[in-house]
Amino acid sequence: MKAVDILLKEHSLISLMLNNLEKASKQITNGIFPPKKFFENFVIFARTFADKYHHYKEEYLMFGLLAQKKEGDIDLEIGVLKFQHDLCRECINKIENSIEGYGKKNEIVTTILLSNLSSYATMLKWHIHLENNIFFKMAEKEISDEEGDILYNQFIEEDNLQGENNFFEKNRNLVRELGIMLNGK
Repeated sequence: MKAVDILLKEHSLISLMLNNLEKASKQITNGIFPPKKFFENFVIFARTFADKYHHYKEEYLMFGLLAQKKEGDIDLEIGVLKFQHDLCRECINKIENSIEGYGKKNEIVTTILLSNLSSYATMLKWHIHLENNIFFKMAEKEISDEEGDILYNQFIEEDNLQGENNFFEKNRNLVRELGIMLNGK
């Protein structure tokens, strides 16, 4: 189904970003401090791409359709996925609030940053695993071709609402740039 393919492609990009986060965390624990700009740009990516753009498609479009088709049988599971999104949002807020102190080499704030980077990456990796291996397979089984086309068109509409034709590509470039920041190239 084309709608699932879009979400899988977006998950791949989010996973690349998570790899960057884990590398940044490892660098910090080894006494190498990535630039503050890395974390500022990560927050932008997490809020605009992962949360607003991607999670909207899941929470309000795909999960809504699945919940309707399953007539309440998967409400708890969908609630868990939405709760995980909320936990990730909380981590992003804490990460953003710690960036200034991290930049000033405040050890307590750097510890808060590391804790939330770890929580965010761990939670989102588990979340992506659940969606890729359970929910997206369920969607492909439960959603008819006609419903899949409607969902796909809703995803395209959402892309157009971002006001940029290349929103995905712009964010892929951002993830690459953040990787370069960590590699010093």
